[in-house]
Amino acid sequence: MKKLLLALALFAGSSSILAAQMLCVDRVDMLDRLASEYGEELIEVKMMEEHGLLEVLKSRTKGTWTLLLTKPGGISCVLATGKGLDTVEENLNNVEYEL
Repeated sequence: MKKLLLALALFAGSSSILAAQMLCVDRVDMLDRLASEYGEELIEVKMMEEHGLLEVLKSRTKGTWTLLLTKPGGISCVLATGKGLDTVEENLNNVEYEL
């Protein structure tokens, strides 16, 4: 899981196109919407120095996942979404993602 989290964060952070397309809203609203529409819940949170929180949400029933960057001040931005996230490292090759 840590390897996937790091890889997604590095990939998402290096894309200049991504910044123009990022969806950013209040963190509480973002978590509520991801829970109600996709059944996603937080599975991991990491502090990113000076950048905020890197958060991974996953739906146990739908198989979807979302990677968020929550900035100081409470605004969350979607970095990536996908299907098939498995916390077992041997299965990381089966993860699909969108930016």
